[in-house]
Amino acid sequence: MDWVLLLWSGFLSFLLLWFWRRSSQKERRDQIPKGSLGWPLIGETLHFIASTHSSNPVSFMQKRAALYGRVFKSHILGRRVIISTDAGVNKAILQNNGSFVPYYPKSLASLLGENSILRIHGSMHKRVHSLLGRFFKSPAVKDQVSREFKDTLHLSMKEWKEGQVVLIQDEAQKITFQVLIRVLLGLGPGEEVDRLFKEFKIFAEGHVSVPVNLPGTKMYYAMKARESIKLFVDEIIKERMKKLPNTTGEMKDVIDMLLNEIESKKDGELTADFICGNIIEMMMPGESTMPTLFTLAVKHLSDSPLALKELLEENMELKKRKIHEGEEYEWADYMSLEFTQYVISESLRLGNLILATWRKTLKDVNIDGYLFPEGSCVLTCIGSVHLNEENYEHPYDFNPWRWKKNEVKMYSNNFIPFGSGGRLCPGYDLARLAASVFLHHLVTNQRWVAEEDYIDNFPNVHLKRRMPIRISPIS
Repeated sequence: MDWVLLLWSGFLSFLLLWFWRRSSQKERRDQIPKGSLGWPLIGETLHFIASTHSSNPVSFMQKRAALYGRVFKSHILGRRVIISTDAGVNKAILQNNGSFVPYYPKSLASLLGENSILRIHGSMHKRVHSLLGRFFKSPAVKDQVSREFKDTLHLSMKEWKEGQVVLIQDEAQKITFQVLIRVLLGLGPGEEVDRLFKEFKIFAEGHVSVPVNLPGTKMYYAMKARESIKLFVDEIIKERMKKLPNTTGEMKDVIDMLLNEIESKKDGELTADFICGNIIEMMMPGESTMPTLFTLAVKHLSDSPLALKELLEENMELKKRKIHEGEEYEWADYMSLEFTQYVISESLRLGNLILATWRKTLKDVNIDGYLFPEGSCVLTCIGSVHLNEENYEHPYDFNPWRWKKNEVKMYSNNFIPFGSGGRLCPGYDLARLAASVFLHHLVTNQRWVAEEDYIDNFPNVHLKRRMPIRISPIS
């Protein structure tokens, strides 16, 4: 009799365990975001790319969010991915550095290297991010950047002729790269910087390419260009290290600052090789994001005569005051231009220079009822938040006055053009300052008529015709 009871007890225990596990698995499945994986192998990649070429770069996200909710699963660019278009969920992901780590397409990951500040996480990332943040926020660096941008732009404008068609995207790239190289390496304009610029453009073209490193491929040429740049930067670092014990005074560039950290701590964590690799990555804003911001601002102002008129009046007032008082420009002068800041914010919101960020989960994470299983690839779509009509009235309209009305707070969950959390871009202050300097000296020295051009968002935001304008110098 005892064995019968024991058998029944075991059978009932098994049934209870089976029902519990089945219930738990069902609950787990229900928490994983719904969605479609599309066609075998290619998934929904073609639909995703097509949307980035359209006038609405987040239409792919919007359609699926309407079907499955603001967080959904898909299959794009060769991988399964969970996509979030929800501002609150995005913030939680971007600020949770313990559970979500950077994750990039294979081609970009190969070019960045394992020690890239864009890929590392933990204490090393915090240390370098903090060092860069303090350096870029210093008044001395802001003064240097504003002065360098002013001088470099004026040198370029001296070469422009009445009625000449200028490609703003190209001009902005050359100017920004020159200034950034001065801040990073301490090098002035010349053949070395020109060669570096050409090499870096080849390197950048490999960021979104087929990850095959064979002769003739974009990846092959990009890897060669990176090696060439690395050798050049490495020579500069070696020369600086020889002089380091005898160097005193203020640090003049990023290499000085990082080498000084090595010398003062001597903990072996931060190495010259690490600095060399990351200096290359710090050149990226000079070739892509910053000049694109300047170009987008010129594009939107050209399409909005009222906004251009108000911006011109504000900037002319500052210029006349500086001439009358006989004073040099200071970085704070540019940042005091209120309407100019509205224009920059609106250009950032509409432009979505960082349309989305890639992350990977280190463990199961539950956010607002959504389960992100361990090992999942996650895409936080910032553009969907910036172009959501629940967050902005008429979100596709260029309306810099919305910032005056406090329609949205400058750094709320609904406006994160430079990222969020521990990976907030350490140079975001400088990007705004540089855009302010560029716009101020452009509008107060040139009138222009823009030719027709269109914004494309793949593989990165750019103007299809590089933003041609016919200029007329203001006498």
